Amino acid sequence: MKKWLIPVLLLVVSSMYVSSTIFGNLNDPLYCAGCHAYEYKTFISPPDNSKMPSHKENGINCIECHSAAGVQSSLATRKLLIDIQLINYSLPLLNKLMSSDFTLNESVNASDFALLEANCTKCHNVKKIISFKFNHSNASSCDGCHLMHNKKPVEPETSFWRHMGEGGHKNLTCGSCHGTDPTRLGDLPQCTKCHKPHIKNAQWDRSICLGCHSDPHLPVRNAVFKDTATKEMCATCHYDIYDNLTLYDSKHNRNVPACINCHPKHKEIISCMKCHNPHGPPHPGKINCGSCHRYVDLCTDCHTNPHAPRNGLPAVANEKQLEEYAKEIKLRNTS
Repeated sequence: MKKWLIPVLLLVVSSMYVSSTIFGNLNDPLYCAGCHAYEYKTFISPPDNSKMPSHKENGINCIECHSAAGVQSSLATRKLLIDIQLINYSLPLLNKLMSSDFTLNESVNASDFALLEANCTKCHNVKKIISFKFNHSNASSCDGCHLMHNKKPVEPETSFWRHMGEGGHKNLTCGSCHGTDPTRLGDLPQCTKCHKPHIKNAQWDRSICLGCHSDPHLPVRNAVFKDTATKEMCATCHYDIYDNLTLYDSKHNRNVPACINCHPKHKEIISCMKCHNPHGPPHPGKINCGSCHRYVDLCTDCHTNPHAPRNGLPAVANEKQLEEYAKEIKLRNTS
């Protein structure tokens, strides 16, 4: 027998043995761990938000995902994996016999590796996915949003895991509020899912919260109110002031459309002089400054409740009576 036949026969026999062994092991994720240690680790211990656990529960292994649909495609994928392993086993011996230096990349057609790409549509109906309420038709890949091995999405700018960059919700993700169910992203969350209302045990709809915190994506404590904020929205917290305002029903209630006309920001109060001339009616006649201001400084020294501005004030007919009342206020404030 020729000497070169011995190593050839050994190579054929070992190839048959390796092929049968590999074919039997392809369904075991541990087989993939030799080259894909990180992916195997994430298969055993999936990262947060990963869809891997649901696949494992349904007995879906590596080759079930990383192969195309159909018997022929599945066989082609398995043949590729066997070929790769045979080449890995054979290359050292072949290179030695032939005094060559071949590598795996030179021995396998690179385009064949496309067979190993994850194929979600093998199991998931594309037409059904595109018809979801959330439009999937422009998605470049499934794992841009539905994490498997990755800790972070492939396309964070378009995923459910995009992080808020500023504001009170900084570092939270879209999914933190809206969830990650693509069929329910149109359902706006209630703020009370995470936040306690300012009034104990209040059952508030998000519309109450958004009356002040107008932009939930950039929430601030001292919010600038929307023009659509009504007195009734403010009454949710400030019910005692609202009752006073509406029951007394002064011009501040009848002529001022909303609380934001006087309070453009929470706890901010505009000057009375923005709307009122303190030296004209209903103050009588031309008043000497000293008649009042030697005793009082501010409008609210007399008009103690802007939401009922004339409540409790006496009828004043002349400057003398106005001065007497200013004296009374000063005595009351210093006693």
